[in-house]
Amino acid sequence: MSRRRSAAAATLILILFPATPAAELTDADIERVFAQSVRPFTAAYCVACHGGRNPAAQFNLGQYTSVAATVRDHARWALVAEKLAAGEMPPQGMKQPPAEDRRRVLEWVEAMRSREARRNAGDPGVVLVRRLSNAEYNYSIRDLTGVDLRPAREFPVDPANPDGFDNSGESLTMSPALLNKYMQAAREVANHLVLLREGFEFAPHPMLAVSDREKYAIQRIVAFYTRQPTDFADYFQAAWRFKHRAALGEPGATLAETARRAKVSPKYLPMVWDVLEGQREEVGPVARLQTMWRMLPRPGDRQGELVREGCVKMRDYVVKIRKLTSRLFRSPQVSGLSGTSQPLMNWKLRAFAAHRRDFDRAALQVEGEPPLVLPAMPRASGVPREDEVARRNEALAVRARFGDPELFVPAGQRERYEASFARFASVFPDAFYIKERGRFYPDDSEDKGRLLSAGFHNVMGYFRDDLPLQELILDEAQRRELDRLWLEFDTIADQTARTYVQFYFNQSGEIEGRGRESGGFRPPDAQVTSEKMIFSVRDTYLAKAETGGDEVSRQAIREHFARVNATIREVEQARLDAEPTHLDALMKFAARAYRRPLTQADRETLAGAYRSLRDERRLSHEDAMRDLIVLVLMSPDFCYRVDALEPKPVSGGKTVPLSGTALASRLSYFLWSSLPDRELMDLAVAGRLAAPEVLTTQVRRMIRDEKSAALAVEFAGNWLGYRRFEDHNGVDRGRFPEFTGELRRSMFEEPVRYIDDLIRNGGSMLDVLYGAHTFVDRDLARHYGMEDIRPKPGEWVRVSDARKYGRGGLLPMAVFLTRNSPGLRTSPVKRGYWVARTLLGESIPPPPASVPELPEDESKMHLPLRQMLAKHREHPSCAGCHQRFDGFGLAFEGFGPVGERRTRDLANRPVETLAGFPDGTEGSGVEGLLSYIKARREKDFVNNLCRKLLAYGLGRGLLLSDEPLLAQMRTSFEAAGHRFSALIESIVVSPQFLNQRNPHHEMSRGERN
Repeated sequence: MSRRRSAAAATLILILFPATPAAELTDADIERVFAQSVRPFTAAYCVACHGGRNPAAQFNLGQYTSVAATVRDHARWALVAEKLAAGEMPPQGMKQPPAEDRRRVLEWVEAMRSREARRNAGDPGVVLVRRLSNAEYNYSIRDLTGVDLRPAREFPVDPANPDGFDNSGESLTMSPALLNKYMQAAREVANHLVLLREGFEFAPHPMLAVSDREKYAIQRIVAFYTRQPTDFADYFQAAWRFKHRAALGEPGATLAETARRAKVSPKYLPMVWDVLEGQREEVGPVARLQTMWRMLPRPGDRQGELVREGCVKMRDYVVKIRKLTSRLFRSPQVSGLSGTSQPLMNWKLRAFAAHRRDFDRAALQVEGEPPLVLPAMPRASGVPREDEVARRNEALAVRARFGDPELFVPAGQRERYEASFARFASVFPDAFYIKERGRFYPDDSEDKGRLLSAGFHNVMGYFRDDLPLQELILDEAQRRELDRLWLEFDTIADQTARTYVQFYFNQSGEIEGRGRESGGFRPPDAQVTSEKMIFSVRDTYLAKAETGGDEVSRQAIREHFARVNATIREVEQARLDAEPTHLDALMKFAARAYRRPLTQADRETLAGAYRSLRDERRLSHEDAMRDLIVLVLMSPDFCYRVDALEPKPVSGGKTVPLSGTALASRLSYFLWSSLPDRELMDLAVAGRLAAPEVLTTQVRRMIRDEKSAALAVEFAGNWLGYRRFEDHNGVDRGRFPEFTGELRRSMFEEPVRYIDDLIRNGGSMLDVLYGAHTFVDRDLARHYGMEDIRPKPGEWVRVSDARKYGRGGLLPMAVFLTRNSPGLRTSPVKRGYWVARTLLGESIPPPPASVPELPEDESKMHLPLRQMLAKHREHPSCAGCHQRFDGFGLAFEGFGPVGERRTRDLANRPVETLAGFPDGTEGSGVEGLLSYIKARREKDFVNNLCRKLLAYGLGRGLLLSDEPLLAQMRTSFEAAGHRFSALIESIVVSPQFLNQRNPHHEMSRGERN
């Protein structure tokens, strides 16, 4: 068939298959035309092949003897019309009908289909109860637990339905093997459970080992610390902005507003401001800092860079002075005990923590006075590593601060300088918090990295040191949050009790002179941490201090053991008090998982299961809670889309409205591939969600939410074929070493970010085709030859004028070019088929089994691929289909097998991108292809997008009765500037989306579509 004939056929399809027929026919007309024109037509031109006992393609057109028969099989008659319109049937060489006869049959088919579509318009169709898809399961677990665990990663790949999506009951079945994997996944999730003082949460890693619990609790606290604004330079720069607020266009700004804009503490900035702009000092570090402050440039050209540089120098000065003048403390001394013994060392750590806003008066070097040299730490005979500890502390005591001019004080000026240093230290602590501490603290030169460590030598222990952060930076809510994190450190990891047990077995032997790790009788841990045993050990230490220590050491010992005992007792009680709150939280967890309020029966089942696990199976509270999590996640109410069963069927009409909660689930799994959030569920339970204005508001909110990225992954990814590209292994890594795992990931991310941006920011979906921009990270920019685009590691940037690099829109994205290449060459066939079938929605049959394959390696071809493809089209069974898409694929020859731009093929031959299109026109490269699509096939793209999205949103194949809705979608889409949200809104307010078929209503064959 010629190109021009194919183009005419394509145009005819567009004319003959809109939402309304070219000519409206009455029921009587349909019956009459069928008898007078359609049956004679099929008898004359069709049944010779498609008739008798062995019809071609097992399709017997002779069986349709009535209109009712064609209505029952309207889908196949739509295919008949498509073949007739395209000129593919009758095939060449067979008797051809007059154009008028062909037109009359095509009009009749469309009139018949249009009548049936209107008759059952809005039919919800059959939506089967099904399990969650693997993606839905992962997203649901993410939103249920707050952690992206992806437990379905070991599940078999979900099969796709005929529309290419994995979200319909036709394809999502449950096998015994898969049920077992569901159990394993539920157990995996439960292993991440973290019981808190009120409720529970989930960790990003399993929480079964003690080290896991410690890591989680520590990382929460460290993450809190590092989020706080503690860089002095940021405060100096914010103060500069406030000082010059009028010149910077903010004359009415307050210090608090300036702090918020600068993302620093509004509590601390006024203190810094007072040092810089308050009482003028003439001596000491405040005077020096005020001088540096006055030297900062005024607003003007390059002021940002110069001001920042000056603020950094001010910060470095502060840090230097505080390092030189921080207070140093040593452990109290008890003869025969190491200074690193926990009761004594904790006293030292508390002294450090309490004096971070003080300065060491001994650090000042007063003119005429001898330098201060502190005595060495007394050594205790026979105590391991005592010599090393003493040497390190001696070095710290007489460090390089002596001789530093910043610490020089003229004779007779000590009082003035001390006042300046005191003011300076009060505002600028030597540390806001200590997040890591080595064994020789404050000398951490060797073993830093022990997060929150107390620095004990032979046991692990932790110490909180963050008083300046609390006093200067945090507001009341933040202080409460930090206090809670430290309290939950003990609740989660039992760190005080565990540290004490280790102390008991590893250190307490020193008190009897047996050595710090002397062993001996080992009672159970519970006995060791009993109040009686703790105070017994305390008394032994006090007796030692009575003869070999002083009152400071005895007070340190009393406070240490009292604090240990009080903490252990408090944690024990808190855990008991928390058990009812955990069960309450479990009920809320189950309601969220089930996507509906719990019934009384649900509550009784869960409560009864808990009692059974505790009383009969003798499980601990924590183990019982884990088992209940598994029970919830294995419930059909979670792992199945049972909203298709709601509401209870009633007698009467054809359809029944979905309940509020069922509608919430349908909406959230459509837009987020996950469960509803609280706002959606609250509206559903209140019975307000189904109101059109409420639905529209929710759709717009949900599309703006970052969770709508699931549409770019699950809908667009499955439609356009890149969903599983992260597993693509069709590239020869030896020939293309640049195709790394990181580049493959970046190729996958590009269309996700591109389409997500269009959806969430209201861009035109025609930019899928015509967009001049794209998004790249460092790997993709390098692959695309964007030498002037240099994203930071892990950063993605928008490239607005991507056309100058040969990119822009989806067509030249490497993910599609690579996926549709066989590995060692390009494939105009695959690339062109992808455009025609996937993007434009053409129905193209699969190739015959006898068609010869093209060579695999382009570098070994004796002819250019273009010429070999031309020879391939000479095969009679290939020409018809290849004529429809080969030109599309040839337009991509300027891109190699991994999507790289090229001017020569792998055999070093020049590539040619001129391509002929089905309408007889020609164009060069992607630009030429886009021009053809814009002129001839844009409506095909829009229609295909609408059909695919509706099939995805309804979770079923499309019915004839969906045609009016598709027409409405196309109209709304165009009127809204081709925004994606217009299509979504059309779907979610449709009867198909809001209702379900009533199982009690007997539908005719025609009504079932």
